[in-house]
Amino acid sequence: MNMPRVYFYTTSTEGPPEGAYFQDLIVNLATGFKQLGIEFHANYNYWKISPESDLTLLQHNPEITPQDCDIVVLERQYYEENGCLPPGLFASGRQYKTVYLDCHDGIRTLGWLPEFKDFDFIFKTHYSSHTKYPDNFYPWAFGLSERVLKELENEVPWAEKQQSLLVNFRNQKFSHSLRGYIQKSYIPRIKDILPINTAFDNAADFPQDPYHYLRWSQTGRRHYPNYYRRLLESQACACFGGFFLGPWYTDFHDRTSHYLSKIISILGLNTNRIGQWDSWRFWESMAAGCVTLHVDFEKYGFELPVMPENWRHYIGVDLDNIPESIARITEQPELLERISAEGRAWAINNYAPKATAIRFLETVANLKAADFTQLQPKVNLAK
Repeated sequence: MNMPRVYFYTTSTEGPPEGAYFQDLIVNLATGFKQLGIEFHANYNYWKISPESDLTLLQHNPEITPQDCDIVVLERQYYEENGCLPPGLFASGRQYKTVYLDCHDGIRTLGWLPEFKDFDFIFKTHYSSHTKYPDNFYPWAFGLSERVLKELENEVPWAEKQQSLLVNFRNQKFSHSLRGYIQKSYIPRIKDILPINTAFDNAADFPQDPYHYLRWSQTGRRHYPNYYRRLLESQACACFGGFFLGPWYTDFHDRTSHYLSKIISILGLNTNRIGQWDSWRFWESMAAGCVTLHVDFEKYGFELPVMPENWRHYIGVDLDNIPESIARITEQPELLERISAEGRAWAINNYAPKATAIRFLETVANLKAADFTQLQPKVNLAK
């Protein structure tokens, strides 16, 4: 059968390290398509493969336009750079499906704007069942990139891991209200079981190796080999992230929603609605075989295309019953090793680039799992 051709709209430049247009969801999809043998093109060359070559993962061919393809995809960075959607994206008579990858923080993101209602699919990270979205929204995830999997491929045996809990969030200036709540209510209780490790990488201490420097630059200073080593060597990692939200009806009023969330944070309260909960850290921790701590996905309405199971793939804390989760870890310490192994396998099996690309095509192009068995992967350009 004929496989779809995909066209990506990217930004015109990756930008300097401190302000790079990091289009991770696009990179993950393109990597998965390459592994499957799916043809894809872009409006610009993007994501340099190695420091020794100018070859990029996404390549522009002036002879290929969106009209020559079956699916057209863009992330928020295109809109941010240009202030509008691509001209003619929704032209009458178009034969392609349109997909917007909405990885924006917050509740009312770009995908809520009137001009986005014509997208066939909007794949939303931070998706919540406690929020009412436009009809073309679907749950999505940050997931795992080839870059991250390369850093975490050599798993450290459980017996050699440090008995510690990493608590070293990158963004120290604008702390999430959930993290503030956890610091006061959870960390003091668990530190006697898992000593806290707060070591983190300073942005000024960037990697000197050419490959790692390239990845550090491309990701907006988010690539630190020492960080991945700490994940591999630690038994657990705190991956709590997000902001407590007020009632769902405030989502339709940006200022009301914002200020109510601020008040909840200042008062040190918690609610069962949390925005901006997805993170790279969550997936990095899972893939490292580091027991991943977050809140209970089901209780707080977090939705992913494939859901993890609490106390099997991760530890999801119920903020209304924190002592219960502490007691369970204390009474069943063998749980940690099992969650480490099963969480790693679950994340890689379901959210590595190839698995993500297959799920994307099953949703957008109505393909079935059996359709991919006949595909031959394209040559790995990185080799």
